[in-house]
Amino acid sequence: MNGTSKDKALSVTELTSAIKETLERNLNSLWIQGEISNYSSPASGHIYFTLKDENNQIKIAFFGGRKKAMGLNLEDGKKVAVFGRVSIYGKRSEYQLIAEEIQVTGLGDLLVEFEKLKARLSAEGLFDASHKTAIPEFPEKIAIITSPTGAAIRDIINIIKRRYQAAGILIYPVMVQGDAAPAQIARAVTEVDTMSMDVMIVTRGGGSMEDLWAFNDEKLARAIYAAKTPVISAVGHEIDFTIADFVADLRAPTPSAAAELVVPDSQELGARIASARGKLGSMLSHMVEIYTQRLEKLSKSYAFKLPFQLYSDHVQRVDELGESLSDMLNNLLEDTLEKIKIREDKLKILNPLNILKKGYSVVYDDSGKILSDSKKATDKINITLYRGTLTANVSKIGE
Repeated sequence: MNGTSKDKALSVTELTSAIKETLERNLNSLWIQGEISNYSSPASGHIYFTLKDENNQIKIAFFGGRKKAMGLNLEDGKKVAVFGRVSIYGKRSEYQLIAEEIQVTGLGDLLVEFEKLKARLSAEGLFDASHKTAIPEFPEKIAIITSPTGAAIRDIINIIKRRYQAAGILIYPVMVQGDAAPAQIARAVTEVDTMSMDVMIVTRGGGSMEDLWAFNDEKLARAIYAAKTPVISAVGHEIDFTIADFVADLRAPTPSAAAELVVPDSQELGARIASARGKLGSMLSHMVEIYTQRLEKLSKSYAFKLPFQLYSDHVQRVDELGESLSDMLNNLLEDTLEKIKIREDKLKILNPLNILKKGYSVVYDDSGKILSDSKKATDKINITLYRGTLTANVSKIGE
């Protein structure tokens, strides 16, 4: 094989192919064992995950694995033995194991710890339905406890604004991953509970079991349980469950679902009001018709000395009742619309864009992260103003 001199240098592809051939020739039939992490099963039917032990990890690709692994209930935290061959994924030059068979050998350490804590807190009553508080139907103040830079917060804010502009939003920034995250989130829940909020959402986007582990913390669970403010837990994807989900007053399968559950849809409210108005109008017309028929019948009776006068009085009374009901309905509709307008005005006041309108701006690096330290600036930065954005090249960085 070439590569022994500059003139005979190998290309990256040639070197990768040589390594791939060597690995597949010498490590083409073996068993390895470890714990599943970052499990993924896309629509293609293949299965991908990381197999790890206390020191190292390796990527696993199980082609057609969804059908082959049926009944194994593979998930993050399970310990498995995998049979296959070592290969190279050329695009990233990463070595991986192409699986041919998988056998479950037990639960991983994290999963065992999770089940123990879940059982203990459940026995103490922290998950009891009788302790849970109903989520208010029309919340005016919503607190969101999450990372301020994650996709989850953007999705939640966009959906709430679209569905119910009368709601005010407080963002309480915390770390959602890492050793410091559990204590930060627990402290945030306790502090938000003193702020007279109508509801709080504890949330983050998807990830592996390790990524979501901050939401399996006992102190966080007890903080949620002690909170008087209703708590919605929305952690990860629909298949992910954390201790916070079990303790919270309501579990949402995703952050986006939490936004849809926490507020009503103003368009649906308008439709419901219109429908109620139509039904009341129909009922009123029906009542008028019934009383008219009765009065017509009574007007023909010889039991009354003044049948025509009686008929006239009742017709007038029915007309008055009809007008009264119509006025009440219109007043109710106007009052409801006025309340919605007031809540919309409150939301506009709380809109963070008003800060930008005063001349402030937000600076992002070229990866889309907010810059708060000039030393972390990249060569190119993006600046968001109240109207429009700017792209600038950094020529000098000061203290």
